[in-house]
Amino acid sequence: MIPLLLMIIVPAAFLAAAAAFKSHPKELSVSSTFIGLILAVYFFLSVMTSGSIAQSYNYIPALNIGFSLNAGSTSMILLLMASIVLFVTAFAGNVNREKERTASLLLLLFQAGVSGLFLSGNFFVFFIFWDIGIIAPFFMINILGSANRRIASYKFILYEIFASALLLAGIILIYFYAPAHTLNIYSLSSLYAQMPLYIQETIFILFFIAFMINIPVFPLHTWLPDAHSEASTQGSMVLSGIVTKFGGFGMILIFATMPVARSFSYYIAILAAFSAFYAAFLTMRQSDLKRVVAHTTIVEMSIVLFAIATMTNIGQSGAVFGMLSHGLVVALMFLSVGAIEHIFHERKIDMLRGISKGAKFTAYAFLVGIFIMTGVPLTSGFIADVLIFIGGASAFGIYGIIPLFSLIILGAFMYLVINKSFFANRRATPAAATIGISQKMGYAVLLAAIFFFGILPFVALNLINSGGVV
Repeated sequence: MIPLLLMIIVPAAFLAAAAAFKSHPKELSVSSTFIGLILAVYFFLSVMTSGSIAQSYNYIPALNIGFSLNAGSTSMILLLMASIVLFVTAFAGNVNREKERTASLLLLLFQAGVSGLFLSGNFFVFFIFWDIGIIAPFFMINILGSANRRIASYKFILYEIFASALLLAGIILIYFYAPAHTLNIYSLSSLYAQMPLYIQETIFILFFIAFMINIPVFPLHTWLPDAHSEASTQGSMVLSGIVTKFGGFGMILIFATMPVARSFSYYIAILAAFSAFYAAFLTMRQSDLKRVVAHTTIVEMSIVLFAIATMTNIGQSGAVFGMLSHGLVVALMFLSVGAIEHIFHERKIDMLRGISKGAKFTAYAFLVGIFIMTGVPLTSGFIADVLIFIGGASAFGIYGIIPLFSLIILGAFMYLVINKSFFANRRATPAAATIGISQKMGYAVLLAAIFFFGILPFVALNLINSGGVV
């Protein structure tokens, strides 16, 4: 069996090489993410055929803390999605080819952080890679972003420092109150009941708020639109496609392993539904394409949280599938917006006309992205929505399908944007540049993955059903 540690060692080795040698930084990041994708596919198939993989290495024996890695159903689905997004981001995301060495170094650092986080077997490892996974996006905004990048990056990191502090406080409580001072994520489910109820509730609330920031959900969502509007295209792709899944993955873990979660689930479902509607209406007020796509992330991830809060197998399966789908489609849409800005030197909806005339591939990639986001059949978005709202109806009756209307509102607005800026060819905005073959290949890879999981959803669902969501 190939060690899971390779998922972390590979980007770390390429990061060292890219730091040591100034030439060919993009080639190094593409090679690392491609190898990471191959390894993710291998481990995905291994878990599918043989069940979860757990590997541990001695780290701090005196404190009973090992460097534990675990590949389960949710972790492998999210790691596979992240590997696809990282690969496309590496070879296609830097549309303007600016500061390639810095961008490649940050992407390699982020790849190591993502791999470690999704494969975490205990909360000690989870916390280390959570912070590593936040450092890279901060610099993607601060160094590679646009005019107001510094303010946006500081706002982002302040939210993340707060989230990390809450996460660390919860981990410390687990260590002191869990029998044998264990931090093993997957064995804690049988040990939480041995802790005092008020400690269980405190840990849950600390974790919930930390993960709520990263999903993000109202009212702790305000870092996301600013971060996306100022980040580079690569930064936006990994922020929305992958960083928001840090919070979603954490939510899956605490809802699946902490019995006390059930007493909070009804109220969290209400908060998630409100957040979805709030973000949908907020999206309609945006005039910048990048901020539009950023706000759609809040809608989609709020619905994912709603699915997790149903506490049903089908709803939580829908949440995992929803994160898989959203990670792929939002990366596609941010790549499209980056290409539009490169081609037309403009992102304002009111200033763009006839995008389909000057950028056919990009226009249709964005259009298909909207189809996926609004749940058109044969796409991964359709499967996710069906599972989520069946789970919602199972848990809350007719009220469980109310969040569906936030997607209808979002879809109606997005189709208006498409009609106004993409296919209204009268006085079309002239194209000032073209995109390369790498961007077109990026669209193709993401679309292929989206339709693969849309047409063959059982590939992911069988893995969830056989091993549970964790």
